[in-house]
Amino acid sequence: MIEQDEWRQWSESWQHQPVVDVQRLQRQVRNKHWRMVAMVAFEAVTSLLALVQTAGLIHHPALSLRWKIFCIAAMVLVLVFWMASFWLRRGTWRARGDNARALMQLTEHRAHAGIRLAKAGLYGLALLLVVVVVLAWPQLQPARWQHDDRLRQILLVQVAFNGPIVLATVAFNLWYIRRQRRRLSRIARFLADDG
Repeated sequence: MIEQDEWRQWSESWQHQPVVDVQRLQRQVRNKHWRMVAMVAFEAVTSLLALVQTAGLIHHPALSLRWKIFCIAAMVLVLVFWMASFWLRRGTWRARGDNARALMQLTEHRAHAGIRLAKAGLYGLALLLVVVVVLAWPQLQPARWQHDDRLRQILLVQVAFNGPIVLATVAFNLWYIRRQRRRLSRIARFLADDG
C-alpha cells in the first residue's frame, strides 16, 4: 500500500512538472547573447564617438571655459557609464550548464542585470540633464534668449531634437524594467516548481 502511494505521489509530482523545451531555451539564450554583443558594440562605438566629439570641442577656440568644463564632465560621465555597463553585465554571458535550470538561472541573472542597466541609464540621464541645466542656466534666462535670435534658435533646436530622445529613453527604460520584472516573476515560478 505504501509503495503504491509513493508511486502515485511520484506520478502526480512528475505530471505537474513544467514542460520546458530545452532546445528553444538554448536558442533564446544564444540569441540574447548576440543581442548583448551587438549592444556592447553599439555602446562602444557611440561612446567613442562622444569622446572624440567632446575632445574636438575642448580644442575649439570659440568655446567658453564653462562649456569646455561641461565637455570634460560629459567625457567623464560617458567613461563612467561605459565602465559601469560592463560591470553590471558581469556573469551574464554564459550559463553554468546546458540544462533547463542553468539556462533559466542565466536568464534570471540577465534580467536582474538588465534592470540595473536600465536604472543606471535613467540615473545617468537625470545627472546629465542636471549638469546641462546648471551650466546652461545663464542662457536659459528669458532676458537672455528673448533678445538673441541665434540663441533662441539654438535652444529651440536643442529642445526639439533632444526632448524626444530624452522622453523616448525614459519611456523605453521604464518599459524594459517592467518587462524584466515580469520575466523574473515567470522564472521564479519555474525555479520554485523545479525545486
